[in-house]
Amino acid sequence: MLDILKILAILVAIVILIRFKVALSFTLLGSALALGFLFRLPIGRIGTGFFTAAVEGETLMLIAALLLILFFSAVMKETGNMARAISALQAVFRDARATVAIIPAIIGILPIMGGAMLSAPLVAEASDELRLSPERRTFLNYWFRHLWEYILPTYPVIILISTIVDIPVAKISLVNLPLTLASIVVGILLGFRGIRSFAPPTAPRTSTHVARNLWTFFANLLPFFGVLLLTLYFKIHLAYSLALAIFGIILFYRLPVSLLRRLGKESFSWEIVFLIWGIMIFKEILEASGAMHSVAKGFSGMGVPPPVLIIALPFILGIITGYSNALVGLSFPILLPLFQANGHKLFYVMLAYTSGFCAVLLSPMHACLAMTREYFQADVAKLYRMLALPVSLIFLTGAAVALISFWF
Repeated sequence: MLDILKILAILVAIVILIRFKVALSFTLLGSALALGFLFRLPIGRIGTGFFTAAVEGETLMLIAALLLILFFSAVMKETGNMARAISALQAVFRDARATVAIIPAIIGILPIMGGAMLSAPLVAEASDELRLSPERRTFLNYWFRHLWEYILPTYPVIILISTIVDIPVAKISLVNLPLTLASIVVGILLGFRGIRSFAPPTAPRTSTHVARNLWTFFANLLPFFGVLLLTLYFKIHLAYSLALAIFGIILFYRLPVSLLRRLGKESFSWEIVFLIWGIMIFKEILEASGAMHSVAKGFSGMGVPPPVLIIALPFILGIITGYSNALVGLSFPILLPLFQANGHKLFYVMLAYTSGFCAVLLSPMHACLAMTREYFQADVAKLYRMLALPVSLIFLTGAAVALISFWF
């Protein structure tokens, strides 16, 4: 119980610091230090954890990938590819709102940490005429980026759930399908509430017109789709895929060194670097402290009713880690006896994942949320007010599907 209170104290402190506009990077670094002391890690182990997390290959590659995304976007904007692609897509759909939703939804197929940063520059370009607030842009980019994590087996979490609970991937995807459908509906109805598109049709919408503009869209974003292909199909790390794409653009357009130097300086962000360090160091100290296992065991030993535990444990772990793989890997083995103790195993699994993933969507440790908010310079309090209702509706959708299954 004491360990649970310690974790809750850390979470409250994070929320307060964020509310007072302390940079999330420094908030997480301070929280990692406090976590180490509260769980009585030796000072040497805390220092080692900080150093290891900051310089390990995964952290450095993630920082490289995100900085390259910013540089890649700057280069694509400078060449005009981004503007031409957005104009072509808007000519097909005749509605900037559709373009703003489709772009992050396409990026959402790519299961990478911080993937929302890939679509953020495109969403910024596509939403200019809609004159959206930074919070609305952040919400739309973030929300539509995460439509598919409930059902696509390209996401490791779906495979992880299947392995732990011994349910076929197809069944997990099928039972989670209402969550993806609800996310699409909620994103459209609430994300674009009060937003009208003023783009008038410029030409008849014939099949030739549509085909020509779709070709223009794909041709101008060919480097971007090349990145997706290299990363998804050939399993090349995003950082290397981006570097290859940038090199190809430089050769094709013969961009001068002076321009590349200027774009590099303009696109570089120390805040992104420190933010990734903060997230990765916090996760390292969290793992080293054993706090998550203590919380999981503490809840399972408190005599909490099974349905409450199935909802509460994944939610708390999701908030703390901001990572769907972590919440499933930590909570589902403990919940497995509860899943198996009744005739509604599949729906209990769906409910647990719904609760946990809703927490991930709200977690300040979620890399996509943190970096997209930083990119658009959105106000934290306003953004969370915008997220509260949509996330609640997704949870209610999962709960409603579970209840219906119990009755029938």
